[in-house]
Amino acid sequence: MIKIRKRSWMLTGLLASSLFVISACSVVEQANESLNYVSGATEYIEQVSSAGAELQQLASQAVNNAEVTTQIQEKIDHIQAEASEFSQLTAPAIGEGIHENLVGYNNQLTEVINQWETTIAEQGFTTENWEKTGIPELISNINSLSDPLSGLQSE
Repeated sequence: MIKIRKRSWMLTGLLASSLFVISACSVVEQANESLNYVSGATEYIEQVSSAGAELQQLASQAVNNAEVTTQIQEKIDHIQAEASEFSQLTAPAIGEGIHENLVGYNNQLTEVINQWETTIAEQGFTTENWEKTGIPELISNINSLSDPLSGLQSE
């Protein structure tokens, strides 16, 4: 009888230890996923922000130089590719709200860019057309999510 109780306690202890190790691994895995997401999202925001600053500079030059319009198109294509790639990421639970905001801004940005490309094809590049796009504001909105995103690293 004592041997059975001893085995029972040993099995209970072994099961409890196993569950602890499994749950600890799960916590570590979730933390790694969160850190990877935050890192990837931060990198994406930095790339879009940098491209946005370059676009602003190029837009002021494009009025007098048609070749700059090609550079703008290349930057926009790059932003669209990055936005599409980022939208495919699966955010951990802790970052879902920020991810939804980023994906929403990405979708708006893609829509605005498509409209702007149509306008360029029909009317050519003008400062007025560029200012009406809302692209700089959307890029600013994307950039504004970097602070809440960095806050996820400390949670």
